[in-house]
Amino acid sequence: MLSSFRRSRKGMATIMAEVLMVVIVIIMSTIIFVWVVPTFTSQTGHDNAGAAYSEKFNTIRGQFATYAASIPEPVLPCTWPTGQCTPSSPYQTCTGSITSPYSGDVFVPANAVCVITSSVGGGVYAQTGSNLTVVGGTINGNLIANYSNSLTLRNANVKGFVGLYWVQTTNISGSTLSGGNLGLSTDGPNAAMYAGGRGYFSMSNSTVIGQVENEVGHETYFVGNHISLRLEVESADQGSIISNTVGSLDLDQNGAVVIASNTVNGSVKYGTNRWCGTGYNVILGGTTGVCVGNVEVDVINTGSIPVNFVSVYMTNIPLAGGLSWQLASGNQVQCGTTQSVTCTQLPIIIPVGEIAEITVGWTPPASSFPLPWNYIYFIFVSSHQNFVDGYLYFSTGLGLPMQSRLENRICPPCW
Repeated sequence: MLSSFRRSRKGMATIMAEVLMVVIVIIMSTIIFVWVVPTFTSQTGHDNAGAAYSEKFNTIRGQFATYAASIPEPVLPCTWPTGQCTPSSPYQTCTGSITSPYSGDVFVPANAVCVITSSVGGGVYAQTGSNLTVVGGTINGNLIANYSNSLTLRNANVKGFVGLYWVQTTNISGSTLSGGNLGLSTDGPNAAMYAGGRGYFSMSNSTVIGQVENEVGHETYFVGNHISLRLEVESADQGSIISNTVGSLDLDQNGAVVIASNTVNGSVKYGTNRWCGTGYNVILGGTTGVCVGNVEVDVINTGSIPVNFVSVYMTNIPLAGGLSWQLASGNQVQCGTTQSVTCTQLPIIIPVGEIAEITVGWTPPASSFPLPWNYIYFIFVSSHQNFVDGYLYFSTGLGLPMQSRLENRICPPCW
């Protein structure tokens, strides 16, 4: 009995010793994890997370580096070049709708609303403050709108000259303008349309036989059209010429203009455009002049460590144009392995408390964005995966200033 009890005590001692050893191993493992692991990882994830937290920057200003208002020029009177801006007798006054064919001219009085869905044997003349809409109809004469509030052509056919003078809003889609066969001359022969005066103008998916001249517009958009002769856009505050096929292209004295994905069977002339972005065009007849599309974004370092921008994206694609940056203070910057006042390569290094003035070239993407295309989206990404993005608007420059932030993003496409 006593012998059995002694054997039991020996067994208990063995179990307790084994348990004690397990406890010691656990304690030692904890000590190793707490003290040793941070030693090996201090230069990797922990410090990177700390650096990313210490890194702060935000946009404060943005503009088109060569942007200025368009250069205005006189708008021609409604009597030019046809010599006529009122109807001939007999004519029908339209203050509602025309749904059946009419052989003479149509007169749309001041401030009236007229909808034409049939054919007109003569011309249509819209007066001050009027609203004219032609849907699926045919106008066999001239179409003249003088100080009208709005003009809409949708799947319409105009066989005479189209003269638009100080029309506030113009929308032309899916239509055919063939008045260039009349041999009229505006800024060149076989003029099919003249549009002049500050306002909104949009022509899309339409066919023009002849020349189109658009001058002194506010917002001017040509998208997906076929124009047999020259397209001339001058003195527009803002313009987009995208995915058109034209005989030739003439651009001069515009404020901000984008020319992308067009086929030009003749030549392209770039005049004195204040800001000009071009890309992915097929030009068969050569170019004269220069299209410059630089933008500038100013970023301030508000954190406690220097900022290194290692990637720049414009409209969700890696930067394809030129790059230039400098500090607003005028101090020299680290440019590769040398010191310089201005640098033309990545990374962009912003010391604590400094402002970097970053100028980048911009190439419109091959695929068009839905109109109105009036902004450029940009992203700057730092070495610690913080980023700041924003919008540059053609009319005002930088939109809302943004603070840097850390987020899982895949660039491109940078959504």
